[in-house]
Amino acid sequence: MKNDAIQTHLLMMKQLAGQAANPFHPEKSEPAAGGFGQLLRESLGKIDGLQHKADEQVTAVQSGRSADMIEAVVALEEADMSFQLLLQVRNKAVRAYEEIMRMQL
Repeated sequence: MKNDAIQTHLLMMKQLAGQAANPFHPEKSEPAAGGFGQLLRESLGKIDGLQHKADEQVTAVQSGRSADMIEAVVALEEADMSFQLLLQVRNKAVRAYEEIMRMQL
């Protein structure tokens, strides 16, 4: 099961890398129905879910309900990487906003 989850994440990462390499190919990318705001809300929800999942797994290991420490560490790393990515997206958006605000009309 762990191997399946790892393979799924690797496949997702490869797909995202392909999308990042060709972001302006209209035939390969689908337009978001709700736009950037909706995408951001969905991402926040997913990241929040990953954080809760990691917390639950760590609590289960600490309380002795689970002996699978590796799965808890993987969940923590996945949540941390997702959060770091969210921070980078936020930083880029703030920089873009500041750049637009500095433009003279």
